[in-house]
Amino acid sequence: MAEIEEYQLKSDKEINSSANIKQLLEKCTYGPYQRRVYICVFITQILSVVLGMNLTFITSNVPFLCYPPNYNISAIPANFTENEYLQMFHPEDDHCSVYNNTFTEIYYKVSSNNLSKVQCSYGRKFLTEKFSSIISEFDLVCEKKWLRSTLQSVYFVGYLFGSIVFGVISDRFGRKRSFFLANLFLVVCGLGKIFVPSLTILMILLCFQGYGYIGQLISIYTLSLELATSGVRTPFNFCFMCTYSFGAMLVPGLAYAITDWHYLDLTSGLLSIFVFFFWTSIPESPRWLIGRKRFAEAQAQLLEIMKTNKIQNQEVFNIFTNDKNSSSLINVQEEGKSDKRVPPTKKNYSFIDLFKTFQVATITINICCSWCVISMLYYGVTLNSVDMAGNRYVNFVLMMVVEIPSYFLSHCLFTRFDHRKPIVFFMIFSGLNCIVSNFATEGSFWFPLILVVLGKLGISAAYGSIYLLSAEIFPTVVRVNGIGIASVSSRIGGIAAPFILQLSSYVKWLPLSIYGVLSVAAGLLLLLLPETKDRDLPQTFEDLKNWKTQKCINKKPSNDGKKLEELSF
Repeated sequence: MAEIEEYQLKSDKEINSSANIKQLLEKCTYGPYQRRVYICVFITQILSVVLGMNLTFITSNVPFLCYPPNYNISAIPANFTENEYLQMFHPEDDHCSVYNNTFTEIYYKVSSNNLSKVQCSYGRKFLTEKFSSIISEFDLVCEKKWLRSTLQSVYFVGYLFGSIVFGVISDRFGRKRSFFLANLFLVVCGLGKIFVPSLTILMILLCFQGYGYIGQLISIYTLSLELATSGVRTPFNFCFMCTYSFGAMLVPGLAYAITDWHYLDLTSGLLSIFVFFFWTSIPESPRWLIGRKRFAEAQAQLLEIMKTNKIQNQEVFNIFTNDKNSSSLINVQEEGKSDKRVPPTKKNYSFIDLFKTFQVATITINICCSWCVISMLYYGVTLNSVDMAGNRYVNFVLMMVVEIPSYFLSHCLFTRFDHRKPIVFFMIFSGLNCIVSNFATEGSFWFPLILVVLGKLGISAAYGSIYLLSAEIFPTVVRVNGIGIASVSSRIGGIAAPFILQLSSYVKWLPLSIYGVLSVAAGLLLLLLPETKDRDLPQTFEDLKNWKTQKCINKKPSNDGKKLEELSF
């Protein structure tokens, strides 16, 4: 058999087009190879999401008691414990003040009308018998309570920079390398903050932990989606989002079993270390390889897919070469390793390219607005769940459990309808839910609870669906950059959410009204985007431009209508 060097590679323009890439991936339909990769991806996400989501518990408020002025432990009566004694000095309506009176005056209420209060500045005792957190270790309550919000904010600041930086790294150096590099940041910074004595250094490590977590998330999601054919993208998105929820549901279980935040964080970090064992099991994206003109590697990978899936088809090799009579696919794959790599393209795309033309800029801005509003509602409910009335572990689990039916609902609607209208429906539904909740009567328990659950259901469905729509609409050359910019907008929304909630101290109905109006408006704006269902993923900006003149790239019925069981594992 002739050596592969004897064949002449087709031109870049011939190979690097949506039509040819569609042919390549259609020849390598979903089978054991993709199933194996997706199982590895789902496992890595379960392992890493634990460290990514434990922030809710390691920064949770811990009950505390204030020491009164002139406190002397020997003055505690014999029939009182220290906690009971300190509790006597606590005003019921002010946790950051303490009575400046004698124990006898407080106990017998001799001068109850004249009890004086002073600020809790003589020391505090945190009740860490049930659980501890960063809040209790660094005394972030009362006059320093603003630092708790700062801790969560710097984590999302890491999201901001990670979304941009790893978008560039992933598009330039590959999805796989970007994913494992981001996981390295996640593990090192996640474990590192256990040992630091300084709150400033802790904040820096939290920032880089968020930086790594969002980087690995957008990298592995894009890699997996680019490995899928059009008929598999929707069920894959459903499974990926459910995996995120399953991983998040492990967090309260670990937090319940491991009450010390140091050991909780250590356990979460050790789980993320196991992600590196999947280096050989997760391949590079074939779309990215083709986009970077690394055709020999892409060809070898696609042939490996066909071999694993037991597909006998010579056309993949023919797409890469001008030869029509080459033989054994296995021999071609082996000899392909000696092929000289075609120099990569000199064109390096960045997020700036997303704003160079009016069409792409309007699409980018539209998607960013949706991500921002969805994040406002999503994180406003999820991160606040441990501070709600009731059991903090059960609350968090319920907020995660409700996501499973929401993702299933979005999958069903994506299969039955197109990929824009379901998201529009979810956002309008959640927005109206926020507005209606303003009319809940005071003292009512079930009506507000139902509204919260329905709101989380709708916004979770929108959150999971917007990922797929964004990945489908951005061209391959800037796909991770596009998702990264959208993720930046999402973090801005998450940071803004608590500040909007503070407006309730001035006008009670204003915060939810703002959320509702923004959600409805952003949902309607999505109707201006081009439809992505049944279309090939755009490889270049030219492919995206051609969508305006194409009603539908695939004339045949949607493959999304396949049963979910076809994506079995």
